Amino acid sequence: MLKLTRIAAVALIALALLLAVVAFLVSRRTPNTAAAPSPTVAGQPQQWPVVEAATLLPAGRPISAADLRIGAAPQAPTGGYANIAAATGAVPVHDIPAGTALNSALMAQGYALRLNPGERALAVPVDELVAAGNRILPGDYVDVFLNLRAPPGMNTDGQAQARLLLSRLRVLSYGAADAAPGQPVATGADGPTAAAGNDSRAQDIQGGASSSASSSTSTNAPIRSAVLAVPVADANRLLLGAQQGRLFLALRNPADVGQPDQSLFAPPASVLDPRRELSPEQRLALASPENDAYAGLDSDALAGRSSARAPRAAAPPRASAPRTAPRLDRGVEIIRGDVSSHSGSP
Repeated sequence: MLKLTRIAAVALIALALLLAVVAFLVSRRTPNTAAAPSPTVAGQPQQWPVVEAATLLPAGRPISAADLRIGAAPQAPTGGYANIAAATGAVPVHDIPAGTALNSALMAQGYALRLNPGERALAVPVDELVAAGNRILPGDYVDVFLNLRAPPGMNTDGQAQARLLLSRLRVLSYGAADAAPGQPVATGADGPTAAAGNDSRAQDIQGGASSSASSSTSTNAPIRSAVLAVPVADANRLLLGAQQGRLFLALRNPADVGQPDQSLFAPPASVLDPRRELSPEQRLALASPENDAYAGLDSDALAGRSSARAPRAAAPPRASAPRTAPRLDRGVEIIRGDVSSHSGSP
């Protein structure tokens, strides 16, 4: 009886070891089978659909849907696009040959993607006074007011001024706080909106004590710059205004789309004069934002002095009274004895 018990125990131990080996082999094969592109179709491994370039994609040019096609790859590419619509609008950082499978590593990324076409990101100096008490958040819209100092000199009466310089600029970052990367700028019938900025501001107003504590903590940190999205034609005004005077950022409601009508005012004179032998089409091209910015702006034009400055007309010569020479009597005095007589010419 004891011998049978020992045989049974040995058999159970051998069975346990066999099951352990089988379990080990199965666990080693499970990841491989999961990663394999199964099931197979007609003896061939399954092909993954990928978005690839249908033609040469030049660097720096946004990709259109006509530039893409759906191809196949033996495995799903890392960072690849699920469909053509997802890759449309992306900007390659270098030329991409035709037939290349696209992925996000080949496309431009970073801060520049937060700008709309025709905008430039410019930083302006700020502090608590000029930036609405540090209540500005990324995604907000601001008006930029200029406080222009009087030029040095003896007679400076009426030279200092304060006026609206630029209207409805979008805040990309304020201090260390940035807008979320890839945050879309919704454009509707009334213009762009910033839902994220509204939500943040609503939480800031209705957050109670916790919001006040967090805002006080943020205002304790020194904030020295704000990055604004500026139309390229207005970049000269912002840069020159920051150098010649002091800029104030006025916070505005993003639903307020009112802006000044610049066509009602005389345009400021530019630094560069256009060529004289321009065709009518070339003269129309002078009004493009890039050419307008290239023409430049000086401090007198920013202050509004050059726009009203006109060549001074020469004063008409004063009509002077004709000179009349004193008339000299031309005569001969005749003395005859003691009688003197005078004979003058008529």
